[in-house]
Amino acid sequence: MNDYRVLDFGCVVIVYLLAFVCSSIDVYERPIPGVRIRLNSTTVVWALDPSIDHQKLAEEVPMWLALILVITIPVGANLIVNFVLPTFCQVRVIAHDTRDFLLSLFQSIALAQFVTQFTKNIIGRFRPSFYDMCGWKFEVVWDGVANLCTDEAGEKEGRRSFPSGHASSAWAGMLTLTLYLLGRSRLNCSNFDNSVLRRGRKTLMMALCCLPLLLAVWICVTRSIDNWHHYSDILAGSVIGAAAAIVSFNYNYGSIFSWEFAGLPIETIHEQLKQTQKVTDDKS
Repeated sequence: MNDYRVLDFGCVVIVYLLAFVCSSIDVYERPIPGVRIRLNSTTVVWALDPSIDHQKLAEEVPMWLALILVITIPVGANLIVNFVLPTFCQVRVIAHDTRDFLLSLFQSIALAQFVTQFTKNIIGRFRPSFYDMCGWKFEVVWDGVANLCTDEAGEKEGRRSFPSGHASSAWAGMLTLTLYLLGRSRLNCSNFDNSVLRRGRKTLMMALCCLPLLLAVWICVTRSIDNWHHYSDILAGSVIGAAAAIVSFNYNYGSIFSWEFAGLPIETIHEQLKQTQKVTDDKS
């Protein structure tokens, strides 16, 4: 059981279930916003809030596609690093690496989704296309109070704008992969070499390791283009996902800034430290 970290994976499943429960609770229904326009001292009319009166567009990246991308790409990259590259070039073969990378990835996404789903329903912020999404009766003159929505499911979805679940999942998955690649690359050399060639190589390697973040940024951008999220929703989701990735990766791997431990699972680091301590004790 310990070799497979079953309890850790079990905890991930529990967090996923909690995220699902959070997504099912009632959304906080704040009053529908509008613009109060005074025509004269006695007459007031109400107009729709322009910030949530955009057209509802089809999602360029549906949630199911986003999850497929942020899971399959990191998993594929890990399998290539561990089982393909060693046959062609000099790559460190590390025990338990795939297991611990999968755990880091799923922990990151699960944690990000739990925080996101919990926050969405207790805040209940309106999406940019709320009126269109809820089937608003545009032909009826609004008094600023009545709820003119006709689509109950659309209204509930339209109140779940903050934060962006796509952004949190994208950054959770892609930043985990980026941190993993940076760790495996060990850009902090044991013997510092200030040569232009080595510095250029390290810069290129760092840029390649950060390529997955472009996918996360693209997914985030589509949420604004499709009128499903405000910029602040996307920013908040990105911060949640990035934080989840950093916490999960550092829970399972050594620091990417350490030449000795970069890219090594925590279990492997502990084994190395025990062996070092044993050798030291034997010498003394």
